[in-house]
Amino acid sequence: MNKISNLKNLIQITIEYRNYLKQSGISFNEEGFPIFAEEMFLTDWPKLVIPYSQRKNWRVKNPQKTLICFFDSDCHLYPRLTKVLDEIDEYKKYMGVIGMDVTITDDMDEEWQAVIELVNQMFLAILAVNGVKIVINTRSATLDLARVFNNFPQQVMAASGFLGCNIIGDEKDFSYLEKILYLLPSKLVLYGKQDKIVEKQLDVMGIDYRVYLDFHRLCKEVPYVR
Repeated sequence: MNKISNLKNLIQITIEYRNYLKQSGISFNEEGFPIFAEEMFLTDWPKLVIPYSQRKNWRVKNPQKTLICFFDSDCHLYPRLTKVLDEIDEYKKYMGVIGMDVTITDDMDEEWQAVIELVNQMFLAILAVNGVKIVINTRSATLDLARVFNNFPQQVMAASGFLGCNIIGDEKDFSYLEKILYLLPSKLVLYGKQDKIVEKQLDVMGIDYRVYLDFHRLCKEVPYVR
């Protein structure tokens, strides 16, 4: 498949991915999600987190200390889905890769959300079986946590994209914390703007996290070569 333009294309991608992963020895749970092993995951903190589309930016001084993410526009992500096998060697140049982040929103039909989540996870599994170290992407919209995350081991590295509005905005909202406690990550990467409410909740629960500047803020803080 050369281009993704609709849900039918995404479903076709899941079929192709599943066939490849089964041939690579990956098992699937009852929900159809690939089962990940602990040894697939990155264990050390990165120096920098950067979108795949910006990986050649001069700010990437050491690829082996740089974690690739997909907290980016879908127009930059869809080509990655269709070219994943062609680009394996490119991913191997970097420290690791955070899970794919094709948009899932609360107002989508739940089964549509599930298809996108499946594509995102299968993409990550393809990287893993090819020796690329991976990091869980915690994005899940309104999907049940057990449905989308019980195929991951606990105590591995996870990451959340905090772009745009505050993810919580209400001190009595523990929905994000609930997700993190379900995953119990060994390390948690927060990419983007700081959210004081989230950080306070994580601090209370003793979650080990670090906040990394998103690319636009990074450019503002380090706008040119010195």
